Amino acid sequence: MNKQKKAAPKDSFTGINKKTSQSQSNQTKPPFKVELALYAILHKGAQGITQPEAFNAYRESCLHTTISSLKNERGIGFVSEPDFETVVHFYQKPFNRYWLAADEDRVMALKLLNAYRSNRGLPKVNFEAWHSSPDKAA
Repeated sequence: MNKQKKAAPKDSFTGINKKTSQSQSNQTKPPFKVELALYAILHKGAQGITQPEAFNAYRESCLHTTISSLKNERGIGFVSEPDFETVVHFYQKPFNRYWLAADEDRVMALKLLNAYRSNRGLPKVNFEAWHSSPDKAA
């Protein structure tokens, strides 16, 4: 029995894995998932974000994993609490609502978001502070 996998036809993946440089094309690369998550978190501000809201905004299915990686790998602090408004059925566990913990975390998240945007050739964005702190974002 021959158990070797066959290669996909070359025409089936046209355009998916091609790298384009900005000199060859004016198109920007699509954003990373973490960039979309940071934008949604900063956009929601003090309201915070839940899993269903993230799914509606940018099709995020594992918000808790993205928050965990931002917390552990990037050092951005988050606060999470169960949001009982998201409970639809009687025995359903509520989704967590996530906020940035402090204004310093908002500044770090904004710097990271703008770094991703500048790598794609896009201008910086600015979100106003929602915590009571005199610190200003970059």
